[in-house]
Amino acid sequence: MSTNLKLRLFKGKTHADGTHPIQLQFYVNGKEKRKGIYFCHAKDWDEKTCRVKSKVPNSAYINNLLSEKYAEYERELLKVLNGESQQADFFEIKKDLTLDEAMNIELDRFVNEEKPMTRDRIRAYANELKLYLNSEGTYLKDIDYKWFEKYSAFLVTNITSGTSIVRKGNIASTAQKKIKDVKRIIEKHSASPLSKEVKSFRTKAKKPPKQKLTQAELISLETLDLKEGDLITIVRDIFLLQIYLRGARIGSLLMAYSNQFKDGRYTANNTTGKNNVDSKLIPKAQGIIDKYIGKYERLFPLYNFTPDPNLSEFENKRNATKHKESCTSVVNKYLKILAEKAGINKPLSSHIARHTFARMAIDKINNPMVTMELLGHASLAVHQQYLNDIRKEDVLDQAADDIFG
Repeated sequence: MSTNLKLRLFKGKTHADGTHPIQLQFYVNGKEKRKGIYFCHAKDWDEKTCRVKSKVPNSAYINNLLSEKYAEYERELLKVLNGESQQADFFEIKKDLTLDEAMNIELDRFVNEEKPMTRDRIRAYANELKLYLNSEGTYLKDIDYKWFEKYSAFLVTNITSGTSIVRKGNIASTAQKKIKDVKRIIEKHSASPLSKEVKSFRTKAKKPPKQKLTQAELISLETLDLKEGDLITIVRDIFLLQIYLRGARIGSLLMAYSNQFKDGRYTANNTTGKNNVDSKLIPKAQGIIDKYIGKYERLFPLYNFTPDPNLSEFENKRNATKHKESCTSVVNKYLKILAEKAGINKPLSSHIARHTFARMAIDKINNPMVTMELLGHASLAVHQQYLNDIRKEDVLDQAADDIFG
């Protein structure tokens, strides 16, 4: 007896991350029924095989899951059609989930897909939600606009105990990222769709200005008299190279090998840094590279993680991420010391290198299409907002000069 059971990518629904649900479609008593199994992007779905394309990360895991679910549902559906069972459990509408249950489902998925960075980030959100917003007693169906207002206010507010801050409030951009991630999880696991009002919710907290160095401050840092080989000198060279390589991400440079710098160019490894771009080596950049090339396993001696063969791939990925974060903390610690030595009255950090290059770029180039490519932004809208944030602080600085000048 035919079950009319089919696997398909249902493009009638799109999740917040752009994926569509992979569904099992079948008929009981002439009525169409559908059951969600997984999700993927349309470009990753093979219509001929009704499976995820092999080039997709973890495609073997996903396709094996689809095959197992197909066989399981086929067996149960045959029981229903043969009268052996009135209704199989998996045909029933799933129970309403709490927010905590939905978060835990996602955490398990990230383990299966070997995404330790994402899992650690979402786990931190889940712990906050459980501790401060009673996620264990909050059902997805009850989450509305007012709940997101409450969550947003919590994210940007310092939590104190007496005179001590036990949890520092997030800046607006970090709060919005958390809201976006949580909203995506709610949308994926909720039995009812989110309202347009909830989908468009954004935190109302004020964005802090993007800090960057002036030309004079950059020269002051470049000309500091430091002892070669000292850690503080290495950190200064890493920061300057970030600027010279069009605002390269700190993680990318920490992990870069010497062979990525040859023939007058830096070849980016785009698996190690968001918006990481190839770049021509200007003379100042080449001077720094010549000091370090070939001396260590990587260009700079800070990042030296080695996978442990006794640990799983997931655990090694997580440990690698923690090691990179630890190295970045060392860089930022010494940048604060460098700022004091150079007379720079700003909270110097590795990310300021990117803002500094952006400021230099828009001073010289008026074409946003060109500066977008230079900075590696994925869309013009994102790039324009980034430039507006950069320019805003300059306007405020000039206003202060006019007042006190």
